[in-house]
Amino acid sequence: MTEFSSTEERVAYYLKQMDKAMPEIKRQIKVYEEAVKSSKRKKSEITITRNV
Repeated sequence: MTEFSSTEERVAYYLKQMDKAMPEIKRQIKVYEEAVKSSKRKKSEITITRNV
């Protein structure tokens, strides 16, 4: 684990890590939103079967 001598260094480090991760997070959010928009809202049918 990285040791920090000050809070400012720690905050700068985590902000840099977040900047690296944000493009992928935004891409995943976009994919999720498109999937929600394209899905058709229909009632799911449940079929009950009996295995004998």
